[in-house]
Amino acid sequence: MKNTHHELRAYRKSSPFSLADIANLLGTKDSTQIGRHETNPVSPQLELALLYHVLFKTPITAFFPDHVNGLIARLKIRIPNLLDELKCLDMNEIVRQKMGCLQSVLTDLNDSKTL
Repeated sequence: MKNTHHELRAYRKSSPFSLADIANLLGTKDSTQIGRHETNPVSPQLELALLYHVLFKTPITAFFPDHVNGLIARLKIRIPNLLDELKCLDMNEIVRQKMGCLQSVLTDLNDSKTL
């Protein structure tokens, strides 16, 4: 099987739902398109991901562990860079709010392995 970089197919396959069932829930007759979204390494349509979130009562991040981990790694680099840029600005309430938010997010990211 292809490396899909997401877990949509695995969740559906462990459920009683077929591709046709998922297509029907999305309001389409084309179950082959759903299959392509499940096996394509490119991110699927948001509506499909949200349907799986609702249907399987699973956080959406669970379907995309590689994407989430990649995003976290990038943010751990980009947030400090943006904080450094903000420190060079005139300190006003908006800059302080941005810095506080970014510092909080960075702390959360450093305290956990995933979101």
